Amino acid sequence: MRILSKHWKLTAIAVFSLSIAMALGVVSLSISNTFLLLPPAAAQPDRLVAIYARSPSEAIGQISYPDYQYYREHNHVFSDIAAAPSSIGLIDDQDAGQKEIKVFLRPVTGNYLSVMGIRPYLGRLLAPGDDDSSTPVAVMTWSCWKRLGADPNIVGKRIDALTIVGVTPQEFTGSFYGLNGDLLTSLGRQEDEAAWRTRRDARRLFLIARLKPGVSRRQAQAEMAALSGQLAAAYPKEDKNRAAVVTRATLLPPDGLRAAELITGILMAVVLLVLLIACANVANLLLAIAVGRRQEASIKLALGAPRGRLIREFLKESAILCAASGALGYAMAAAAIHRYSEITFAFPIYGAISFALNLRLDATVAAVTVALLLIAILATGLSPALYASSPNLAQILGGEIAVGGTRKRARRNTLVIVQVAICTLVLVGMGLCQRNLYNLRHADPGFSARNLVATQVFPKSGGLTEAQGKEMYGTLRRQVSAVAGVESVSLASNLPVLGDNAEPVQFPDDGKKASVDYTVVDTDYFSTLGIRVLAGRVFNSFDRERSTRVVVINRKMADTYWPGRDPVGKALMVGDPARQATVVGIVPDGKYEDLDEPARPFLYHALSQNYQNAIYVIARTRGDPSLWVAPVAQAMRGLELPVPFAPFTYDNWINLTLLTERIAAGCVAALSGLGLLLAIIGLYGAISYSVSERRKELGIRVALGAQPWHLLKMILRQTFAIAGTGVAVGLLLGIGATMLLRSQFYEIGAVEWTVLLPVSAAMLGVSLLVAYVSARPWIAANPMEAVRHA
Repeated sequence: MRILSKHWKLTAIAVFSLSIAMALGVVSLSISNTFLLLPPAAAQPDRLVAIYARSPSEAIGQISYPDYQYYREHNHVFSDIAAAPSSIGLIDDQDAGQKEIKVFLRPVTGNYLSVMGIRPYLGRLLAPGDDDSSTPVAVMTWSCWKRLGADPNIVGKRIDALTIVGVTPQEFTGSFYGLNGDLLTSLGRQEDEAAWRTRRDARRLFLIARLKPGVSRRQAQAEMAALSGQLAAAYPKEDKNRAAVVTRATLLPPDGLRAAELITGILMAVVLLVLLIACANVANLLLAIAVGRRQEASIKLALGAPRGRLIREFLKESAILCAASGALGYAMAAAAIHRYSEITFAFPIYGAISFALNLRLDATVAAVTVALLLIAILATGLSPALYASSPNLAQILGGEIAVGGTRKRARRNTLVIVQVAICTLVLVGMGLCQRNLYNLRHADPGFSARNLVATQVFPKSGGLTEAQGKEMYGTLRRQVSAVAGVESVSLASNLPVLGDNAEPVQFPDDGKKASVDYTVVDTDYFSTLGIRVLAGRVFNSFDRERSTRVVVINRKMADTYWPGRDPVGKALMVGDPARQATVVGIVPDGKYEDLDEPARPFLYHALSQNYQNAIYVIARTRGDPSLWVAPVAQAMRGLELPVPFAPFTYDNWINLTLLTERIAAGCVAALSGLGLLLAIIGLYGAISYSVSERRKELGIRVALGAQPWHLLKMILRQTFAIAGTGVAVGLLLGIGATMLLRSQFYEIGAVEWTVLLPVSAAMLGVSLLVAYVSARPWIAANPMEAVRHA
């Protein structure tokens, strides 16, 4: 401690560097542990499993309601199976004080909460009978109950048409992290239940099940494989090649695990690299201290002291530094987790949604933190300890400390090279994430997303019949078109990059069958979205309900099913039951679900021939679309229809679809900035110490006629060589990482020069600037004073 307190400035910098890195490590461990390892908060969580479907076209797929019923009724390995879609709904209402409140609905089967094994905080939970009850009920989550005032008499009160029957306990997180919603309501209350609850091709459910006592997950998997085989044999059209997969239950839905694993993997890798930079800083500090103590250590060795004891003494100092940094970092991480226990995202459709993070610092996080500390102690202390305790008494007493030794400088330079290489690698990772985000934002979606405002309405929820709904569509178009600044308006069942539906398609010409994604659109859809017509025509006012059914297809579908032929005028059978339709036009390929998806067959139906219970309204505006969000909303209020989603600009929706990439890019950018800062601190300390050691040498050179700028140029040249070596190593590592992770990025080359060249220039520039700033005070000092006091 005496030695560390003597160099208190360097010690403070080292502790600051390492504690920040350790805090980031603890937070990252907590995130990974919570998202990927911990089961949902439930009774005997180790007995819970998740079930999803796998097919040749889907690694992780959802399950239809009829298949869910079959699994539930015919299995012998589960106490019960519950189901829930990986989606949430939204309703607006007013409280007793006429204040507008917005709550999110989480539809689940009536047995969902009993499968989770939780007890209500207030009232009761959902029951199986609630699925078919004539009175719609809901269970409120504890966080929503607190947000709305924590009314102890909430049971029996209503929000919209839902009667609150209970409140979940505070620790309840649900089976899908972030999709717990505010109100858990019966899945059977969904508006379109009559359609999807009977169709095996309407797949929207993930399942959560509780194993019977004594049953293993492997046994459950074997039985579910047999049951899915039975379904495939009985319903080959819908369930052929679809197998049920049983996996451990986590806080994320199966289709969200891949994105979470990618983000947390990148996060942990970058944090570990930043931790290595911080360790190099501490190692440089301890090496500087070891240089001053090497003479003392050599004398002790000459007097018979065991070298192992001296190494332990030096490692003890490293342990004190790392322990202090670890304790401070752990405290900072705990404070950050407590401070940001809840975060709010502003979604363009749903508005602001608060997520209770529920990050935990449990025994797993603590154990891994201790392991990281032990590694840090060895990484920071072993090399200085071995150097200071090396038995070379003659060289020490001969004045190595006074003038500096080659081996000592080589060790320090090696640490600097390591810092620069790691920092370069981290910056390359940041550049790749930013480039990937740029490529996605500038990907051609197949339509013009600028100046679009959209929202969704539900005629059926408003009690309208089909005839009234069709009339309302016309009124809706006219009212929104009348808004000043709106150039055109159209309607569609789905929007590009918002998801789609699939239907069976048969091709009479060759007998082929396929499942093709589709959407239902109005006549002005293609012109409103700026989609060109490649051949034929699009829908018009003559395409009516009783006229010949028509479809428009994309280029990929034309090339796939009519290669080398003109598909316009060709007939095909679409839907279930199959109906004949004629291809009347071809449009370019687009992005229908993800911006990075490859081209795939797609077709469009005419809204006039296919009535929809829920419809999106799309308006193209002049100039900034955000200026027309409020006027469009005002124009729709007069319809007195449920409009749960606020109008949103399509640019905002595109940004939302890139949420995973934006989070990854933001985290890596922040960590890269911190890594660069730590590298700058380490470079500054190493160069300053190196120059201060050479004061006598530099003073002699000046006394012999060398100009100060000559000395500065010499130091900059040496720094360039060291930093250049580190940059070269970092670039090689970056190229290797790019090749390894290239499949995770969109249109990234094996050697992405647009990233590598700016990173190289930035690192070399920063290194030379740091060298100039740290060396200039020593160069400007009086050379005779340097010689006299060296």
